[in-house]
Amino acid sequence: MKRGKPEKYIGLAGKVRQLIKEQSLMTGDALPSERKLAELYACNHLTIRKALRLLEQEKLIHKIPSKGNFVGHRSSSSPTKGLLGFIFPDDEIFYYKIFSALENKFSELNLHPIVHLTHNLKDKEEKILDFLEDCGANALIAVPNAQCLESYRKLTIPLLFFDLYLQDLAVPYVITDDYQGATSAIEHLLSLGHRKIAYISGTYDYTSKLRRQGYFDTLAKNNIKLPAEYIKCQDPTREWGYYAARELFNSKDVPTAIFCGNDTIAAGVFRYLASQKISVPGDCSIVSFGNTPIAEDLNLASVSQNSSKIIDALASNLQIILKGDVAPRETLISTNLVLRGSTAIPA
Repeated sequence: MKRGKPEKYIGLAGKVRQLIKEQSLMTGDALPSERKLAELYACNHLTIRKALRLLEQEKLIHKIPSKGNFVGHRSSSSPTKGLLGFIFPDDEIFYYKIFSALENKFSELNLHPIVHLTHNLKDKEEKILDFLEDCGANALIAVPNAQCLESYRKLTIPLLFFDLYLQDLAVPYVITDDYQGATSAIEHLLSLGHRKIAYISGTYDYTSKLRRQGYFDTLAKNNIKLPAEYIKCQDPTREWGYYAARELFNSKDVPTAIFCGNDTIAAGVFRYLASQKISVPGDCSIVSFGNTPIAEDLNLASVSQNSSKIIDALASNLQIILKGDVAPRETLISTNLVLRGSTAIPA
């Protein structure tokens, strides 16, 4: 019976064994970096890593995260036992709220979280993924960057997404119904009589797109067409909220209401309006998304993402994947609009 060709990494592992022998490398000596090995043997990074893992399983080499690969077996127990990766893209208060509440649950599972902010930078996120893979992390909870699809595809550690997900990967995810939340916010403003409703948000993620689509569809359903200048999409930050509001209120056709993509943006809008003595809600109503402590402090109407349900779902799905079982592909959390004093009938 004909046998298929052995996988390339198996042959490559043999070449690394030969390299160790030819260079008389001793226990504790460093191997060339993965990049240099890939250049030496004209192969890709993934094949090198597979070969090195095979040699590590044979206890011929060992890896020290962030340092490299070394000859010999490291007999001491791994210092990263129980490590849990936690990745989110920016310093949005919503993510901190989720992580803070999950921390107690991590402790109950003997997990030690390591948190990374990527600022939506592809290279930074990929380095973090490499680090967690090399450390042999028990699991990873991530708000993923779509540009890192292939890096996530290569991961061997258990993986759970939240807030965002990658459609091409069969990875369980927990998300809120952002479209429905935006719809409820715009319907509330319409019910008060507002027809000139601007939208300020970020641009780079799927969440922002769903909220924007909810805004557009609800207006279209009510036969309302607004000028393109009413749509201000750039960054999910307080600074952008301030500058976007300034642009809106320096135009001839000012809005009577603003829907903000998150509470942080809304805080910037409030700051600008206050600086110009524009009353909320007397001159302009504001509705936001997130229902974070910022919304409470500003007496701001905001869509609640039901953080407690998100936290319970993440904890439950994490326990499932740690056992090696299959978690639900999608967990969709409903939203609800929390009304406060930032909306009123238009003047």
